[in-house]
Amino acid sequence: MRGSSWSKIFLVVLSIGILAVSGLYIDLSYRFKDQSYELGNQREELEACIEKYDRLVGIPDLLNLTIKQPVTRYSSGLIIVSGYNLEYRYDKDDEYVWYEDSATAIYSPLDNLTLKMYLSLNAPNGVYLPLTIQRGNAFLNESGVLVYQHGNYTVWQSPVIWSANASEWRAYHAVLPSKRWYTLSLVGPIEKTSSGALWYRTGGFGGHELWQTVESVYASADFRLLKDGETVLFAVNRRWY
Repeated sequence: MRGSSWSKIFLVVLSIGILAVSGLYIDLSYRFKDQSYELGNQREELEACIEKYDRLVGIPDLLNLTIKQPVTRYSSGLIIVSGYNLEYRYDKDDEYVWYEDSATAIYSPLDNLTLKMYLSLNAPNGVYLPLTIQRGNAFLNESGVLVYQHGNYTVWQSPVIWSANASEWRAYHAVLPSKRWYTLSLVGPIEKTSSGALWYRTGGFGGHELWQTVESVYASADFRLLKDGETVLFAVNRRWY
């Protein structure tokens, strides 16, 4: 009888122990799930913060640039933007060409940003615009290479890193490989002479004979810089005329 009693006591104690361990396991399991869920949320928040930081990391450089080169009433300077616009206009009857806003220098604050440009073009069939990206600020002849020289007269041009003869209403994409200045143009490469003058191509897009028949051309291009599909801030050299 005594042996049977001890067996019952042992079984009761064992059962209580098993129940206690099971309860502890269930409690720990719920805690683990709660902690895993919380860690998942924290990871998502951290990734979102890292993504925001990546897009903002170039801002101190942009601010320093704009402080050194502010826009004034009578001088060019830098502005920080999330997007910008270029325009080109030609009207044969009015003998009018507006090309000054067809190119600009931009500062890319990060490596490997994507320039996305939406082009609107009203022009006859066969007419195109020579979209061009040059390395450096072509208006200042940064990274310039010799185009030609005649006596004391020299023409320089910053290297072209991307180009496209654009004749369609659509988006164009180009990768800006490094953090630096670039020049974006709707009318081909910008050249600078030894006298300090700038040279733009103002017409003839599509060939001389075709251009003689063209009555008017209008183009507008809105562009942004993107990192992983998200817009980032950049600097534009806003010129004064």
